[in-house]
Amino acid sequence: MHFRKLRITGPGAQPYALDQPMFVYDRNLLLATLEPVPLLNSGTEIHVEAFNPTHLVRQDYRHVGRLIFLEICAFISERFPQIQAINFAFSRRVDVLGGGEQQAMERAESMERIGAINVRIRPKPNALPGHFVVSGVWAYSEQNLAALKLVLEEERALYRKRPIGSSTPERSKVLGAIRQWVTGREAA
Repeated sequence: MHFRKLRITGPGAQPYALDQPMFVYDRNLLLATLEPVPLLNSGTEIHVEAFNPTHLVRQDYRHVGRLIFLEICAFISERFPQIQAINFAFSRRVDVLGGGEQQAMERAESMERIGAINVRIRPKPNALPGHFVVSGVWAYSEQNLAALKLVLEEERALYRKRPIGSSTPERSKVLGAIRQWVTGREAA
């Protein structure tokens, strides 16, 4: 069975309904939960922010969060025509993406590629220097949907080469050891 796309459900693997938490799967592997996913602007927009990746995703050497967000945009636009915009705010540090400025720039560039507007990068309040929040709005339009599909297929192709949970390259083991060492030093 070849990977085609991630699966999104509501609680208990039930079909997703607006204003519920989202659960994102690759087949039967839970990759992330988003709680809550609130409705805004009289039910015509949703807000994506509270992204909680599973241990499996946090330990992977790739950044799967981009794929997850793109899958959410496609899922919402296909199933919920009343949703005309997806507001987002990304602030979770992802060690494999490099420093905070690099992470923010890559996130902003990805969002602009799919037609997001009002993309902003600002320092995260009450965080260490170099930690940023990238926010903006992806509005439904035929042009933005075409851009989303193009970027989503690129991300799916990258993911398809090595789905999560498959054998991990040596680099991932080294990154995991470094992460554990840094975490241990921060706790001390």
